[in-house]
Amino acid sequence: MTFILPSFGASAISAVPGGGGGGGSSFSNTYSVDFDGSNDYVDITAARGVIDSATTFSISLWYYANSYAGGGALLGGGLTGLNGVWVLPTSTNFNFVVRAGSTNLLTGTSPAANQWVHVACTYNAGNGALYLTPAGGSTAITTTTSFPTSVSENAGTNLSIGRVDLDSGYYFDGLIDEVAIWDSELSSSDVTAIYNSGVPADLTSYSPVGWWRMGDNDGGTGTTITDQGSGGNDGTLTNGPTFSTTIPS
Repeated sequence: MTFILPSFGASAISAVPGGGGGGGSSFSNTYSVDFDGSNDYVDITAARGVIDSATTFSISLWYYANSYAGGGALLGGGLTGLNGVWVLPTSTNFNFVVRAGSTNLLTGTSPAANQWVHVACTYNAGNGALYLTPAGGSTAITTTTSFPTSVSENAGTNLSIGRVDLDSGYYFDGLIDEVAIWDSELSSSDVTAIYNSGVPADLTSYSPVGWWRMGDNDGGTGTTITDQGSGGNDGTLTNGPTFSTTIPS
C-alpha cells in the first residue's frame, strides 16, 4: 500500500469552471440528504448491477460527517457472506473495501469531521484508488492498493447510500450529496475536475450510470431520489432521512 499526497494545485483547479463543470450556468446544487446515524438510508439496490461482478467501476460523492464515532458507511452493499463493496470513514482511517471471498482494504487518514469532503473511489481489474479532498482544499489525500480482479456480491443484499447491508448496518451520521457511480474508471484529472474547487460540478459529460442528486430534480420533497444517470435506477429514502439545504460550497 502506498500513500501519496499530490497537490492538485491552483493551476489545475483554476482551469475548471467555478459554476459547475460541463453543465455551465444552468447547473445548480440546492439539496443534500441528512442521515441520523440510527437507521436512515437511501435504497439504490436497483443499481447494484453496476458493481456486482464488475471488473471496473468508480464512485463519487460528497459527505459531511457530524461524527465518525459510529463508523457509518457512505455507500455499501452486497455483503452477505462478506462479499461486496463499501465506502466507510472512521475517526482513524478511511476504508474503500472490495471483498471477494477475502478481506481487501484500502485505507487512508480520514479528513476531520464537520466539513464537506469529496470522495472518489476507482476500481479497475484488481487495482483500486481513493481520493479524499476537503472542500476549500487544493490537495487530495490519495492511496492505492491491489484488490480482487472482480467483485463478488451475493443475491438478496441491498446497495444503499448511508449504510452498508451488514450486521448492524453501520448507519452514517451526517449529510451526503451528489452520489454517482460509473461502470468505468475515472482518471485523476476527472476527479480534479469533478471536485471543481469544492463546488459540486455537473456530471452529465462524464456519463454516470447512476447519479443521485439527493433532492435536486425532486424539489427536496417526497421519498424518491431520481436517478439522473443513464441507468434510471431511482433511490428510495428509507426510515426517514430528510432533505437539507446545507451543501458543499
